[in-house]
Amino acid sequence: MVNVVDVDSNHETREHELLLLDVLTVLSRISVAFLLYLTSSYLPLFDASPRTLLPPSVTSSLLRWDTFHFTAIAKDGYSYEHHWAFFPGVPFLLRLATRLPELVANDTTSTLAWVAFFHALIAIPTTRSIYRLTLTHFRSPSFALLTALLSLLPASPVTLYFASYAEPIFTLLSYKGMLACASARYLRASLYFTIAATFRSNGVLLALYVPWSLLIHPFILSSTLPPLSVVIAGCFHALLPLLPSLLHQLYAYNTFCFTTIENDAGLPSWCNYLIPSIYTYVQRTYWHVEFLSYWTPAQLPNIVLALPLLIPLFFYSLSHVFLLILGKSGGLKPLTTTVHAIHATLLCVTLLTNAHTQIALRLLPALPSTYWAAAALLVERPRWGRAYVVWAVLWGATSIVLWSAFLPPA
Repeated sequence: MVNVVDVDSNHETREHELLLLDVLTVLSRISVAFLLYLTSSYLPLFDASPRTLLPPSVTSSLLRWDTFHFTAIAKDGYSYEHHWAFFPGVPFLLRLATRLPELVANDTTSTLAWVAFFHALIAIPTTRSIYRLTLTHFRSPSFALLTALLSLLPASPVTLYFASYAEPIFTLLSYKGMLACASARYLRASLYFTIAATFRSNGVLLALYVPWSLLIHPFILSSTLPPLSVVIAGCFHALLPLLPSLLHQLYAYNTFCFTTIENDAGLPSWCNYLIPSIYTYVQRTYWHVEFLSYWTPAQLPNIVLALPLLIPLFFYSLSHVFLLILGKSGGLKPLTTTVHAIHATLLCVTLLTNAHTQIALRLLPALPSTYWAAAALLVERPRWGRAYVVWAVLWGATSIVLWSAFLPPA
């Protein structure tokens, strides 16, 4: 049983736990890399398009799904309308990698290899960050250790560990920002969140954290309104993580709506929307993402695949919100993590109703609440907790095989 009040454990013990986590983090990456090597070496490709760009190799096995879009944007910019569904963080990393010494003759291969190497470098800071964040909120080294260990069993290991996707650095930056926020280093937190938001559109939800800490949380504790200076500060910190998305939309509006008028070209329909968002238009037009549009019999298997992550997280977070409404907290739902619960609830609802639901398998690891929910399940309902661990191991291995063979889901 995890003791949620054993915060007095000595510093030396915590350092030993961190060293253990470092070793296990490295071993988890090695295990995934080895399985990726085996499966990519012997399994045939369902879609042979990677072979048109790269010769067979371990690095070429990283060229799947969204990586095609990211590499195209890095090379030629936002040349096609559908590219605007992808934020500029990963293309920037890929362009940066092209300036580094080549590992092999092929530019694309060396670029993907450098990004994979960078993602491997940030593995230990990511695991340490979720450990320290959990320790800060739950005041329990044992619960923090359990949470960090569970974070080494992600539902999409390749995208979280090596692929040229947004998830690895987005997860690290999110954890770092949340930890800085919990330590009242608000400017640092907002900068982490702002950089994270250049990698993924759902980074806008990170704008919740600092205003909550500055405005809402103190009001819950004291029922007194904050001074005007604090309100202004909260608004400033809320705006920063929204800037990447706003600038992305403004750049698209200038490119498609102003430039087309100057060139007497046809004006895209989304330019005349009340809120002219190319991101919303592209998601609806090319990926058919609208409210409940994914709820069809054909997509039921993909929705079911995400439920082992969504159900524990949703109920853990929603019950936390209800506890707040009732004026209660404590145990494995401390009041200081309420904003995490709200964030998780909003994202879960969005993934269920306005997204290709299976992307939850690679988005939810950026939420520490995902692993807090799993850890709480192990503590409070060990049988279900063990079932989650078995699923995480089996599905994680299966997803590597599917990735290697270029098979959905992705």
